[in-house]
Amino acid sequence: MRYELGNMDRYSMAANGTEMENASFFKAFLDEAVDADRLLKAVRTALEYHPLFKCKMMYDKQYYLEDNENPEILIFHTDTENRPKEFGKNTNGYLFQVCYFENTISFEFCHAVTDGRGAIRFFSTVLDAYFGVELPQIPAEFPLALGYESVYDKSVKPLGQIRQPKGFKAKDMKVIKNGYKCTSHILKIATADVLRVAKKTDSTPIAILVPLFCRAIREHLPEHAKNRNVSCTIMVDCRGPMQMDTMHNFMNMKLITYQDKYDAYDLPKLGTIYRGLLDLYVQPENIIWSCTQMKNSTDFLYNIRPLGLQKALMKTVAKVTKRTMNNIAFTYLGRVPFSEEVKSHLTDFNFRSWPDIGDCVTAAADLNGTLILDVCENYADKGIIDSFVRICRDFGMEIRETQTSVFEQANVRL
Repeated sequence: MRYELGNMDRYSMAANGTEMENASFFKAFLDEAVDADRLLKAVRTALEYHPLFKCKMMYDKQYYLEDNENPEILIFHTDTENRPKEFGKNTNGYLFQVCYFENTISFEFCHAVTDGRGAIRFFSTVLDAYFGVELPQIPAEFPLALGYESVYDKSVKPLGQIRQPKGFKAKDMKVIKNGYKCTSHILKIATADVLRVAKKTDSTPIAILVPLFCRAIREHLPEHAKNRNVSCTIMVDCRGPMQMDTMHNFMNMKLITYQDKYDAYDLPKLGTIYRGLLDLYVQPENIIWSCTQMKNSTDFLYNIRPLGLQKALMKTVAKVTKRTMNNIAFTYLGRVPFSEEVKSHLTDFNFRSWPDIGDCVTAAADLNGTLILDVCENYADKGIIDSFVRICRDFGMEIRETQTSVFEQANVRL
């Protein structure tokens, strides 16, 4: 079976091997030691419900997915630090990697298969199968429409989109060049605390936490920085707004810039601004317009042949884009879509995303009423997280940092 790829699927392959390559990382902590045989069986079961993960990457004038005829699924017994840093060629062509160690299971994947929402569904099915949760019948058909291509429409005009100013220049915030490594900070906060503050301000968790993190960064910008705005890309799942499900990538990005004048705003006003911009962005007309613009502006990059020329050009494009597109990024899964049985066996959960654009990305998810934030950054100044914690506490949100470590991203290599 052959599966065609869309704009965002192909982007991930074009970015492969560049500074913008990204392979998200999920890690589940269980209340028991992992049984390797059960885990392998669970992965095999989950593949029947998620056909794109059963594929290998192929190329014939363009990338596409094709059923992987190799039946051997590999899982690795290793901790996070020592796990293989390359998969694909080391996983019999499968575009994901599963590792286990003591009471943990980790999962990472190539974004050409799907986005974070699609991947967490696969991981959820793995955990259901592992704990013996009854699964539905395998569907006769799967939602495999291409994201941007399904809503593409040049005739649609955006509604009330406000052009955002640029953020500070990357050179004004000193960073450590770590290759595929970064510093990972895990922070936890009771979801109820954030919702209480959000309710008071008629806002949402994202619209509260993002501007407060921007304030923390501003405290650490050097005095000589002329532009002190902080631009943040917030990942938006287009499935809901467009009422269209798909197993392919269907995320888009909303850029919101924290501006100098926002320092004078109280939290209710600040939250209202961010929520208003996000609510406006998820109107169908704006999703369609944004997807159409992205496809129009990037398709030519993914159609360049020969492939070697495309890869050479993308390395240059990625180097520039990483430092100019935005300062930080925020991606939020919401409540993890795990069954109650699975959640009863989880003691912790991590969702991590290496900073492929900008120098800092926060990946967040809600597990059993705890909002878990994993901030990955490469700043030389390590005081930003402390500032963020203090600012959150000033507004009555009791947040704490539970772990700091060096994380190295694993990447797909074919």
